[in-house]
Amino acid sequence: MSATPTSPRAPLRRLVVAAACLLCAVAGLGLLAPPARAEVASDGSLHVVRKGESLSRLARAAGCTIADVQVANDLGTKTVIYPGQPLFIPNCAGGARPSAATLSAAKAKAAAGQAAQAKAATVDELVRHRVRKGESLSRIAKRYGCSPSDIRARNNMRDNTIHPGQLLLIPGGRGGGARFEVDVKKGQSVGKPHRGKLVGGVQLPHDKSYYRRRTARAYGAAHTVAYTRQAITSVRARYPKIHRLAVGDLSSEGGGSLPGHRSHQSGRDVDLGLYYRRRPKTYPKEFAPGDGKNLDLAATWALVDALLATRKLAGGVEHIFLDYGLQRLLYKYAKEHGASAKLLAEVFQYPHGKGRGGTLIQHVPAHHDHIHVRYKCPAGDRGCQ
Repeated sequence: MSATPTSPRAPLRRLVVAAACLLCAVAGLGLLAPPARAEVASDGSLHVVRKGESLSRLARAAGCTIADVQVANDLGTKTVIYPGQPLFIPNCAGGARPSAATLSAAKAKAAAGQAAQAKAATVDELVRHRVRKGESLSRIAKRYGCSPSDIRARNNMRDNTIHPGQLLLIPGGRGGGARFEVDVKKGQSVGKPHRGKLVGGVQLPHDKSYYRRRTARAYGAAHTVAYTRQAITSVRARYPKIHRLAVGDLSSEGGGSLPGHRSHQSGRDVDLGLYYRRRPKTYPKEFAPGDGKNLDLAATWALVDALLATRKLAGGVEHIFLDYGLQRLLYKYAKEHGASAKLLAEVFQYPHGKGRGGTLIQHVPAHHDHIHVRYKCPAGDRGCQ
């Protein structure tokens, strides 16, 4: 690995960083046009990292040193990059090095690329419906107050043929017409869930579809709050008469240690109650144990399924902690109602035992009355672990 720039270049680096920060701040206000294409083309180009690429490989292909690419992208001494990351690759062929002005423009362009990437991850569909056995497209459309043609158009379907387990995006109609944007911000969740803090957290707002048990502990990262609201609202749209869901702790306003929890420190955790056939007397002010007799399995699976739908999105669900017995009930219900074998194997420990690793849903003791959801860090957020 090449050495980082020597001390004579330090003043230039400080000037570049200061200029980049100023450009990024102005760009954030929408007052700065993107850098001229001719300048970027002559001194380098913006590259989106692909799977399997390394910093050394990209630098070598451009005739640069690793340090050149590190300086151009404010990477410091870091060499780790990730798929989807926008990087400015200087044109160093023939011994040429990019100017300070080009580096500043490149950093502003890379920042714009990061913003565009986050915007592309926006979730704008409020309702996702998993088809069950016996359902028809017309029946589903009637439930959500839209037409079969609306659903066909949104899902690129040629006809009304659907199959159990199929995931449909429901546009317009009752509860499905609003845009539901998920803003995945960096710098909010700092450290680890069991040893961290929350910076600029968002409070889960009041809503008739859920009950916040402790408002002082209802703060989280923006995407934690947004994805959680999306999942709950999706269930309410599908089952309009369902009772309010109990929402337990997220984090305190500034994060950090939270009495009664080992985690819940960095705004990425949330405890959600269950849905019942008949609401328990103390619910939703208190969590209530769930079993095969009292659980509304259809609504509870709809909640879990809505959370699972975010697992491949930016900042989506990372883990769900749930009692093994409740996993068994949900597994059997999902299987009977069209969930694919691939999905079941990917997310449930059941029926392979509590010790099975690698699944999204994991058994943790004392989670027989609620679902503990943990969301992922935003891509490239170095402070979030």
